[in-house]
Amino acid sequence: MPDPRKKILVIGAGLCGLAIAVSAARRGFDVACVGDGRCGASLANFGQLHSGAVLAPVLPDVAQACWQHRNDWPDELLHPARVGEPRGYALFTTAEAVDRYRTAWQHLGIDVEEVNPDRLAFAAACPPAAAFRIPDFSVDLDILHACLTALARDSGVSLLPRCRAKLRQNPETGLATVDDYGGRRDLIVLAAGADIPNLLAQAGVAHTLGQRRIAWGRHAGTRPTALTYWLDGDLLAISPDRSDARIGLPSINGEYGPNEVEYARMRMALTRRGLHSSDAELRLQWGTVCEPSTARADPTSFVANLRDPPPGWSRVLNLFVAVPGKWTTAWHCAERVVSPLEEEGQLS
Repeated sequence: MPDPRKKILVIGAGLCGLAIAVSAARRGFDVACVGDGRCGASLANFGQLHSGAVLAPVLPDVAQACWQHRNDWPDELLHPARVGEPRGYALFTTAEAVDRYRTAWQHLGIDVEEVNPDRLAFAAACPPAAAFRIPDFSVDLDILHACLTALARDSGVSLLPRCRAKLRQNPETGLATVDDYGGRRDLIVLAAGADIPNLLAQAGVAHTLGQRRIAWGRHAGTRPTALTYWLDGDLLAISPDRSDARIGLPSINGEYGPNEVEYARMRMALTRRGLHSSDAELRLQWGTVCEPSTARADPTSFVANLRDPPPGWSRVLNLFVAVPGKWTTAWHCAERVVSPLEEEGQLS
């Protein structure tokens, strides 16, 4: 059994940080969680619960991780946050790409259902050649975050006042400390999303994480009833939100261009499907993600125990770093952090 006197501080009060804090508190640890009040990567970026269906032929490992772990999220958290229909749609403008996706779905066991595209009223402006109902849906991430925050509080997590944490490393003891949150901390878990590389650099901790900006948009003139992907051509994603729609396009060779380029790409994708009439309807947004730079990183999550650091990382005796592959896998990431802590002597 965990020693309740062992104190864990989670830095990051986004979806992953709170999932870790809840998981640790439920295992009997004394857990505090602190965030700086800014939207983390999951909250600031394009949000939807992926089943992996849209990624199946292009990123099969990530698709399999999403499919395997999408049900880790408790329904009492997801249900109040869901926006639109409980299932999404994969649309194709031509029949050529269908077999590629169908084969990938069958290989991964992802549950899809072919439907008559003529009956999809929301696609009437540009009727697809083929359509499939897929187990994806849109989520209001602010509501999801509020529900998870309440669950953390109910689970006994001490939610500390908002503060920009300052991570330090003591070269003599090999331990990390956090300014303004003094006292003994048996373990510090960094789960601060895109801010993790900055916190590690602040403490002089070598690492192999990188940051990448991603572009997405909001469109006031489109009110879809379900999460919709056009899976050939430019791979447009349209996600219903409370008052408008979120618009997403994949990067080109892993990179996004400047504002004018990304705005033009989104505008063209919407216009091609008869969904854009006024530039006043479309707003470009930017977010930032943190991800491992190693080619063979686990797509479910990246967890580094710096007591035994991976190659390229400094050794810090009381520091974990946690980065979910997607917010869909945040609870799996939490399990990968907390399960080893139950082992005897892990927090000694």
